[in-house]
Amino acid sequence: MHESRADGRLALAPGEVHVWYCWTAACRDPALVARYRSLLSADELARMERFRFEERRHEHLVTRALCRLTLSRYAAVEPAAWQFDANRHGRPEIAAPDPGIPLRFNLSNTSSLVACAVTLGTDVGIDVEETDRRGETVAIAERYFSAKEAAALLALPAEQQRERFFALWTLKEAYIKARGAGLAIPLTRFSFDFTPAIGIGFDEGFDDRADTWHFELHRPGPARMLAVAVRRAPGVPNVIRIRDIVPGTE
Repeated sequence: MHESRADGRLALAPGEVHVWYCWTAACRDPALVARYRSLLSADELARMERFRFEERRHEHLVTRALCRLTLSRYAAVEPAAWQFDANRHGRPEIAAPDPGIPLRFNLSNTSSLVACAVTLGTDVGIDVEETDRRGETVAIAERYFSAKEAAALLALPAEQQRERFFALWTLKEAYIKARGAGLAIPLTRFSFDFTPAIGIGFDEGFDDRADTWHFELHRPGPARMLAVAVRRAPGVPNVIRIRDIVPGTE
């Protein structure tokens, strides 16, 4: 699936995205949990302990361990040595040490599934969702989607609306994360369509171009959806490679 460099680390081509995801339930072995804890910084461990519920603590632990172990596939940096800074909207980036290549990454997590997307110097965003979760879905479409998206969703047969809702939700999350601005970007000012491929459009005056983005949707498992947004490199096709792993067992 992934090519290796002469030093044995994995190689990334321009326009390529590697997505590594794992199921939190597969990461419960006590020895594995202990190793994950040994990789986290003091700040990451302190944040983990602030979660009230064990499920959320485990989700945080696996997410941070997946990030560190994944980045070390591409650079000669020990997983525990990575240091991160967050931009003013909360997106983490590598602060130190210098990996020698322009690695970019993005993370997403649910209680059951966590994912890490990695590129070479390219904006990337990823979102994973549990589509069997309870609560409002289609009923809130008009609040969070553009008028065009909401109308198209509500025009679908009822049995197809929930699937479309989560397709739109994950794509929107992936896009605003790739932009690094989070909810500072109004969700109603851009629209996705699905004919024939996934495309994006923007309101007049919106500072972006549709032809500079590539999007994909995947189903990593039952009732789970994963979306990737990656900025196009001029003249280079985007290739997204996805792998299911248990971090630290290979």
